[in-house]
Amino acid sequence: MKTIISVIFPLIILFSCNTKLTDTQLLESTVHNWNLLNVEQTSSGERRQILDGQTLVFDQLEIHVTSLNPGQEPHASHVHQDSEELIVVKDGYIKQTIGVEEKILGPGSIVLAMPGDEHGISNAGETMATYYIIKWRTKDFSSLSINKPKPSLMLDWNDFAVENTDKGSRRNVLRQPTIMVDELEIHVTSLNEGMKSHDQHTHVDEEIILVLSGEVEELINDVPYKAEAGSIIFLNSKIPHGIRNIGNSTCTYFAIRWIPKNKTI
Repeated sequence: MKTIISVIFPLIILFSCNTKLTDTQLLESTVHNWNLLNVEQTSSGERRQILDGQTLVFDQLEIHVTSLNPGQEPHASHVHQDSEELIVVKDGYIKQTIGVEEKILGPGSIVLAMPGDEHGISNAGETMATYYIIKWRTKDFSSLSINKPKPSLMLDWNDFAVENTDKGSRRNVLRQPTIMVDELEIHVTSLNEGMKSHDQHTHVDEEIILVLSGEVEELINDVPYKAEAGSIIFLNSKIPHGIRNIGNSTCTYFAIRWIPKNKTI
């Protein structure tokens, strides 16, 4: 009897652990088309929720779009103690503050806010300002790990150097570690009409494609998806994917990739 119990008990533990793992639904690799996003009216403008959930790297990955009427702000300046935040300006001009530093940023500019840094945002122009909020928290993050080696950043689109390629052009934006990941890599690709960036490929990094202009086709595990300007494409670790320009003009998009601290996923 002791032998039977000793065999069954580990199996029960294993089954319950596997059940717990599959209970959490990870975010799906897919296209979130701009024209299909639900628009919610707010006291300061509009909001479009894109995704919110877990991935292999992140305990939470949340993306939404905020549109501010002239002179408006979504909330007072604040601090995130347990998450990192990337802001990408879509349209209009924002006034971004980080601590006592202040900067006016236009379309294509980005802000990277680190945990513990106070930051605020408002519409600095005379038309509606629209920007993406991409916020993440890693599974093993502890507020005790904040030792301020990685500063927050405000980067203007006009400062990104353009490198011409045989397919269009490329802007290298950022490549550095953050508090939560070994490397955050961001670049902008422009593809001429009919061009593809590359064939389907895989990598351990999870990736977001943010389409700035034009129309693209993203091949995800052999399934084609169309995406117009404003759309977000989320790609899981090791999922086969490739992108090409299917419009009648140049397309431009951000590629945002995280290399996790644990590269065994």
